[in-house]
Amino acid sequence: MSEDKWRCLIIETDPIKASILEGRLKEEGIPVVLQSEAIGQIYSLTVGPLAEIKVLVPYSWLDKAKEIVKEIEKNA
Repeated sequence: MSEDKWRCLIIETDPIKASILEGRLKEEGIPVVLQSEAIGQIYSLTVGPLAEIKVLVPYSWLDKAKEIVKEIEKNA
């Protein structure tokens, strides 16, 4: 993860949505990391800070990743 500084693209609480977004970003060649609290996943929390899944991308890819998120939301 030393490519450049990583930034939070979006915060999801639904692990399925986060996983789908991760796959789409990787498909576009964008490095991506999902960051979450383990306790939230263990107890399947869906609200609050322990349920948050941060989708992180390198700063240099942030604008492209935002475009993809907008496209996904537009087509949803």
